[in-house]
Amino acid sequence: MKLSHSYPYPVLQNENDDYRKSSFIIDYHVATEFGELKVEANCILSNEGIKGLIASNAAVYMIHIECGQTSYRRVFKTVDTSIQITIPANLLRGKVTVHSFIVATTAISNYTNELLNDWYKGLDIRFEKGNFLAIGNAIEMTLFEENTEFLNLPSIVNIQKAVKGEFMEVDIHSNLIIISLPTYEYDQYAGNANSRLKNTILSMIIVPCLTEVFSKINEYGDDLKEYTWYQVMEKIFTDNNYRFEDVGTDKLSSLKAAQLVLRKPFKSSFEEIEKMNKLED
Repeated sequence: MKLSHSYPYPVLQNENDDYRKSSFIIDYHVATEFGELKVEANCILSNEGIKGLIASNAAVYMIHIECGQTSYRRVFKTVDTSIQITIPANLLRGKVTVHSFIVATTAISNYTNELLNDWYKGLDIRFEKGNFLAIGNAIEMTLFEENTEFLNLPSIVNIQKAVKGEFMEVDIHSNLIIISLPTYEYDQYAGNANSRLKNTILSMIIVPCLTEVFSKINEYGDDLKEYTWYQVMEKIFTDNNYRFEDVGTDKLSSLKAAQLVLRKPFKSSFEEIEKMNKLED
């Protein structure tokens, strides 16, 4: 995103001195977790006049995120001083830039501000809707394609038909997580695993099983660390800035951990159901 440093109206930014004793800075916190880019932007504005415009909804903070390689462009607006943004990482690749602004949400006439520099005295200052009132600092990052080798659940999960029994069971005492399904359930799974409802079907099976697995990690402790599935899961959480030892505790519940690994499976399941319903209509 190319920005001009010259405007026909005052703009608060580091590159000029339109204002005295004023600043607009964004404190960014960025993390990539389980297939999502998370950006937290905390807005630090030192100018009471512009703060007043935001408080009266005549202006807003705006974060602009752009990725040239995937053509992703989106703006996020708020009147709050903090904004949390979550973007699926598969929409971004390579260089990603994040810019910050304060923009007018309506036309502003007869603008005055006690901290404007003297050369603006006596001038009729106007802003049109969408004009910049302030330009903050920007950041740039490079995102690489995610290594999905360790996210390939079929490599550590084996779903099989139970020899006997009427209920689904899970065994964690081997290199693979073994999920045993009763005959009818297994046949339905095998026959529909690649259907339009494949994510929904997998969620029905994998979510409760992973929840069970994660609930037992602290119970069995070191006995599980030799198994391949444990080592893979530990790497997944470590690579996504989570402590695997927190899984199954008050810090990270087993249910939430299962949903993190599967990348919000209930959302994708309901999206599948929604698509099916639209096709039927």
